[in-house]
Amino acid sequence: MTSDDPNPVDPFDSTTPQYRAYFPEGSRDDVEFRLTRTLSLSARRWGTHVENRMMAATGQSRSRWQTLFVLSVAPPPVTTSLLSARLAIQWPPLIRTLNSLEADGLVRRTENPNDKRSRYIEITPAGLAVVEQVQPALSEIRSAVFAKLSEQEMELATRVLEMIVAGVSEAQETDDA
Repeated sequence: MTSDDPNPVDPFDSTTPQYRAYFPEGSRDDVEFRLTRTLSLSARRWGTHVENRMMAATGQSRSRWQTLFVLSVAPPPVTTSLLSARLAIQWPPLIRTLNSLEADGLVRRTENPNDKRSRYIEITPAGLAVVEQVQPALSEIRSAVFAKLSEQEMELATRVLEMIVAGVSEAQETDDA
């Protein structure tokens, strides 16, 4: 999606006079920085906006409803490790979320008979009821935010973001090797 303004103000040049010392105009570094900066800003703003709206609409934090949603669509059995990977979060915050969800009767954890150190996590009917409440509210938020984008633009953006996720995953595998 392009701006209608033929001479948009460059937020990097106008707010950071030393920007060009690090990122020469038209360089690959300039393009990569702008992409990562825009990606970071959009992710933070999206996350904050959704978190605030969903909390007001459903009383559920992002970590709670995302965990419940993943459990509602994942084929059982779901282990803590698998859930952590699907949510792309580390164990400590996941365990805190699971403790809270279990205390509220929204998930149930049982021992994995194949591995005593592992637990299976399953969503309860009460947890599914929360997902049924969350989904329409989340769909409304997405529709409002993406209203100006065509389906083709959203599909292209999705493909680009999937390529970025794959690139990060490859870089992490190289780092871990």
